[in-house]
Amino acid sequence: MHVLYITNSYGGTEVYYNLLISLDNLGIQQTVFVPLNVNNHNRLGNLQIDFKVEGSKIVYSTALRAYHKYLYRHKIRTILNAIKKQIDMSNISLIHASSLCSDGAVAMELSKQYNIPYISAVRNTDINIYYKILIWQRGYYKKILLNASKIIFISPQYKKFFTEKIISNNIFLKIKDKIHTIPNAARDMFWENRRNNPNKIHNPVRIIFVGAFQLGKNLDKLILAIASLKEKSTQIELTAVGRGLANRKNDPGYIKNIENLALQYSWVKLLDSVSQTELIKLFSESDIFAMPSTPETFGLVYVEAMTQGLPIIYTKGQGFDGFYPEGEVGYGVVSSDIKDIADKIELIINSYNKIASNIANLDIKKDFSWDIIAEKYKDIYFEIINTKN
Repeated sequence: MHVLYITNSYGGTEVYYNLLISLDNLGIQQTVFVPLNVNNHNRLGNLQIDFKVEGSKIVYSTALRAYHKYLYRHKIRTILNAIKKQIDMSNISLIHASSLCSDGAVAMELSKQYNIPYISAVRNTDINIYYKILIWQRGYYKKILLNASKIIFISPQYKKFFTEKIISNNIFLKIKDKIHTIPNAARDMFWENRRNNPNKIHNPVRIIFVGAFQLGKNLDKLILAIASLKEKSTQIELTAVGRGLANRKNDPGYIKNIENLALQYSWVKLLDSVSQTELIKLFSESDIFAMPSTPETFGLVYVEAMTQGLPIIYTKGQGFDGFYPEGEVGYGVVSSDIKDIADKIELIINSYNKIASNIANLDIKKDFSWDIIAEKYKDIYFEIINTKN
């Protein structure tokens, strides 16, 4: 089996890197095609992989230009032509697109020309950019959905929103049997250092935030929510990690606002991005993880925090919501509602022992480890190829 993996996001995060390594460990030959846009040329050569499977490789293209942002169909043709020039399609068994409207469109065009089946993920950019802005292209997106062998969502909430709010019921009925929900996974180091015993809460309560200091992460709302709790004499400290996080669009104005806000409160500590080892140590010293982020496709850091035993505050209706019943591992919040965030933090504090015990006893690895997720993809690949044959 030889899989062509098309992903314009490779090198921006470790998500695809970890999946590719896990698939390589399962003996799957992979050609990874990365069509970089002009803003991502700094990713050229990022996260190189020493593949075990002979013939596997990462192929970069810098064919895209700034104007392709406004010329959707021309962008697809440009990526398509780059693939045909740089890759021998004659021995490709399956195409895996990491997004629907961009990578999936290229996969569909290749499928038509070479009779190769494809699967496609649906991601935040598909829903909040392509479907929202390029409305006149929705007929084309429909064709991508209908012609795909499988459609992958990385969270129940994104599947629910997409199938109920974005596409028609008629399209949903045609594709529902080929939809799978497969999340991202925590990095190996977090599993290797997993805390198996329930955490004991500190006094003051230690809350940790990990993420880019961006408007959508709502760190300011979290700080103000904690400030309101402290007015009720609840003793809490906050450590926020991720100022200037690499490979993220940093907003200097928002960072400055956060720094000014933090100066008002002695209990707020701001840190730049840290290594995995340092992050695990910070998690181990904390009691609650909170990130009221929106939009949030998945939020891998929620899982990483849970590996260290931390109850979590996540966002209602966003990526992580729906994996567990409300109150089992933490609570969902309305990200813009300071009072709701404060109320849910208080709920966790008041039922801390129960939630911490739930997390310690859950087999979260079966849902969020790359080895198991790679096995799921491998099964899907073989199912499609065997059906085609």
